[in-house]
Amino acid sequence: FIINHFADKVEYQADGFLEKNRDTVLEEQINTLKASEYELVAELFTEDTGGGAAGARRGRSSSTTQPVKAQPKAGNKQNKKTIGSQFRDSLGALMETLNATTPHYIRCIKPNDLKEAFLFEPKRAVEQLRACGVLETIRISAAGYPSRWTYTEFFQRYRVLAKSKHIIKSDMRKTCEAILPALIADDDKYRFGKTKIFFRAGQVAYLEKLRSDKLRACGVMIQKHIRGWLQRMKYKRIRKSVLLVQTFGRGLLARRR
Repeated sequence: FIINHFADKVEYQADGFLEKNRDTVLEEQINTLKASEYELVAELFTEDTGGGAAGARRGRSSSTTQPVKAQPKAGNKQNKKTIGSQFRDSLGALMETLNATTPHYIRCIKPNDLKEAFLFEPKRAVEQLRACGVLETIRISAAGYPSRWTYTEFFQRYRVLAKSKHIIKSDMRKTCEAILPALIADDDKYRFGKTKIFFRAGQVAYLEKLRSDKLRACGVMIQKHIRGWLQRMKYKRIRKSVLLVQTFGRGLLARRR
C-alpha cells in the first residue's frame, strides 16, 4: 500500500508486519549486553521499572514520571518485550523529553540520494526544504515581525546612531520613537509595542550595518586625530632639534670670527 505523506508518496510492504513487531529479544542476550564493559552499551540495556532502556531514560529525564509498581515474575513471557512495545516506550520517552525542554531544531539536508561526496542536486535539496516546512517558515517570517527588542535593549545597542536631541533618559519608549523614524523611513517595517519594538525580516541586519558604518567612521575619526597629534609631536621634536643645532652652529661660527 502507498501513503501520501506531506513530502512524498511512500510505498510500504505489509508482509510480516505483525510478526516483525511481535519479535522478542532473548533474556540471555540482554543480560550479556547489560554486563558489557562498555558503559554506553550497558546503559542502553539497563532496565527500569518503567520498562527497558526507554523507561530508564524517562526516569532520569523527567521528575514527573509516575513510578510503576514492580510486577512479580511470572515466567519468561512476561520479561520479554516485543519490538513494537519497545518502540512505543522509546517514542513515549522522546515525547516526554521534548515536552520538558525547549528544542532548537537543526535541519539536515541530503545533497543527493546516491550518498556520494561532492555531488549536489539543487532540485532534491529544494524538495527537502519544502517538505521540512523551511520555505513556508521563511515566508511566514517575512510576512510577520520575527525580530523583537525591548526598548532598553534597542537603546543600548543603537545609541550610537541617535542624535543627542532625541535622547530622553527618563523615557526609553519616547527615545526609541524619536530615533527609529530617522533610521528607517518606512514605518511599516517596524511596530511599537507596549514593552518591545517589533521588526520585519531584514531590518535588524540593516540597523546592524548602519551601526557598523557609524562605528567604523568613528574609528577613522579617532585614528585621524591620533595620527595628527603624533605627527605634530614629531614635528615639534624635529623643529626643536633643528633649532638647537642651528644655535650651536651659529655660536661656533661667531666664536671663530
